[in-house]
Amino acid sequence: MAKEKKVTIPELFRSAAYRQPLLIAVMLQLSQQLSGINAVFYYSTGIFNTAGVKQPIYATIGAGIVNTIFTIVSLFLVEKAGRRTLHLLGLGGMAVSALLMTVSLLLKNYNVMTYVAIMAVMLFVAMFELGPGPIPWFIVAELFSQGPRPAAMAVAGCCNWTANFLVGISFPKLEELCGPWVFLIFTTFLVIFFIFTFIKVPETKGKTFDEIARSFGGAQPPASPSVEDPPTGASATVTLPASPVKEKVPLVEAPAAAPPPAAENTPLEDKSNSTVQESV
Repeated sequence: MAKEKKVTIPELFRSAAYRQPLLIAVMLQLSQQLSGINAVFYYSTGIFNTAGVKQPIYATIGAGIVNTIFTIVSLFLVEKAGRRTLHLLGLGGMAVSALLMTVSLLLKNYNVMTYVAIMAVMLFVAMFELGPGPIPWFIVAELFSQGPRPAAMAVAGCCNWTANFLVGISFPKLEELCGPWVFLIFTTFLVIFFIFTFIKVPETKGKTFDEIARSFGGAQPPASPSVEDPPTGASATVTLPASPVKEKVPLVEAPAAAPPPAAENTPLEDKSNSTVQESV
């Protein structure tokens, strides 16, 4: 089977055909990390404690259980609902959850806000696992063909882990500076990524790579030559000229050899008959 030529990372950035898919891949990975999910995972116990939860460790364990359950749920929904739809649903749900967390932190003096904070964190985690958790990896793999896919996945993974590091290291300082308003920063990012996904990201479920490439409205990525193509072409040029020569040889020689003996027999018989008649 033919293999597509591998595309390097510099070639990926230089080619205009890969520019829009690469932008989408990077933005999807940033939407996963800048959503604030790891701020919740890393500092959930402190968030629950700030919200007035008396046993924050149990709430943190509950968030981990919700994370596991909705990871399994997403496996069944991703092929039915579509990648783009689930990503939009997840981003929207996380934005609403971040607002609820902000309200619960602002009004933590009310006892009911403790339960609102717990439910907001659980919803935040659940929506993440439905959309921004798995979907960016699905879409990035489906936006690129076999040749540029390894380079594109490397760039996307680098952006993902870089954003993860920045969020993890900066969240304590942001919380110190912004206080209860810190989750509004993530809400803003979520709204931006929701708008970007709605406008730019195509639905890739059930589509071939060529159909996805045509949805961008630009030129398709250049086709890379196959390593098996040259031998096939060479064998075709060798065999084609030889066949007509073999077929022509018996057709030309057979009719040419038959007529001469028939033409020589007739005059000999006539001469012998005339000689007999003269002798008589």
